[in-house]
Formats: sequence, C-alpha cells, structure tokens
Amino acid sequence: MPNAGFTLAEDAAIKNRLANLRVSDDRDADRKVQVFFRYPDGETERHYPFITIELIDIVYASDRQHSEADYYFTRDAALSAAQQTKGTGIDYFPSEYDEEDLSNMAGEDGYIRMDQFVPVDLIYQISTYCRSQRHDRELSAHMLRYVFPFRRGYIHVPEDDTMRRLSVLDWRTADLLDQEAGYKKRVFRKVMTASVNAEIPQSNIYEVQKVLNVSGTLTDRQLDSDVPTNPISEDF
Repeated sequence: MPNAGFTLAEDAAIKNRLANLRVSDDRDADRKVQVFFRYPDGETERHYPFITIELIDIVYASDRQHSEADYYFTRDAALSAAQQTKGTGIDYFPSEYDEEDLSNMAGEDGYIRMDQFVPVDLIYQISTYCRSQRHDRELSAHMLRYVFPFRRGYIHVPEDDTMRRLSVLDWRTADLLDQEAGYKKRVFRKVMTASVNAEIPQSNIYEVQKVLNVSGTLTDRQLDSDVPTNPISEDF
C-alpha cells in the first residue's frame, strides 16, 4: 500500500473521503471542490471552493487501553479461534497490514506475534473555504449529512482494512476577509474538528515457530514416600 504507516494511512483516508465533493451554481452545475493538506501557499494554484486538512493533535486514548497482552495471528483455524476467544487474536497490523498480508507472513504452518497496540485518537481540523454563501451552505450541508455526520461516523482505512470510528467534536463559523482581494471580499469558512480512532504498534512483527516435540518428566512429590518419576515425550 502506498500510504502504509501511522498517520499516513489515516491522512489518505480522510482526503479520500473528501475527494469527490462538488457544488453547483448558475455558471457550473458540477464544480469540483479541491482538497489540500494545510492552507495552500502562493505557488499552489487553487480555486474556490476548497477544503484544507490539518492533523492538530494526537491524544493517548487511555479508556481503550487494556491490560498488557501479546497479539497473535495464525492460519490454523482452530488455534485462531482459541486466540480470538482469549482476546489475543488479531487480523490486522495498524495502518500497515491487513489479514491477507499477515497470512502471507505467517505461511501455512506458522504464526506471528506482536506486542499490544497503543490506542490513540487523531484530532483533525477540516476547513472549507467558499467565495459565495450558496457554496458555503451547500458544502456544509453535504459534509454534515454524508461525509462527517454527527452520529454513526466511521471511516475505512484500506491499508489495514479496518473500519475506524470518526466523531465530529466541533463545527463552527470562521469567516474572514480575503487578503488577495485587498480585504474587500469575504471568504465563507467553516471549521470542523473531528476525531479518528487509531493505534500505534509497540513492536515489529515476530515470527513464532510451531512446537514439534515436548519432552519432560512427571514427578509426584510427597513428604512420606518416594514415588518414581515417569518420563514423557509427545510429537506434534
């Protein structure tokens, strides 16, 4: 995946969600809205309306952190079911690998291990810039209804094939005067703050070898008698 990596995958998912927005007016019934990371500088050609994306904070989500445990993945169905029951089975690696990728790493008979992930919330600021009130209203309505709704918000991250919770934290008006027009024209701006669930890996992925033989001695220890030991050996 070209955008694999913490914050890279999430940034790409946010931009992809905004990529095909359009507005209409008496000149153009299908005007595409440009999307940029941060406000574009003077060398970047931009046309109103446009949207900017900024990652403004990363917050440790302690409410989603569980007691320390190792995670495992295997292609063995029985072992995988047992790991899922214990809550230590995993079928993705955050922002980097999906189930198919892990399956290729594990191979037919092996399985892999990684440390528990650190849960975080990525806080994004998404701003819309419009020259006309019509574009401003149309774009705001479309975003709040279809793109980032207040309820049941989610976003798909294809790098690890996970569905993440996306919550709108704030939406506000922040109109400003256009510097390029000599501060004589208003730019209609709306600023939305949104939170996206994410995880940070604590370790790399490790290959774990399957145990092929167990050998040992069973001993029953009693205070008043000696009991002979029994050697055991079992192949798998």
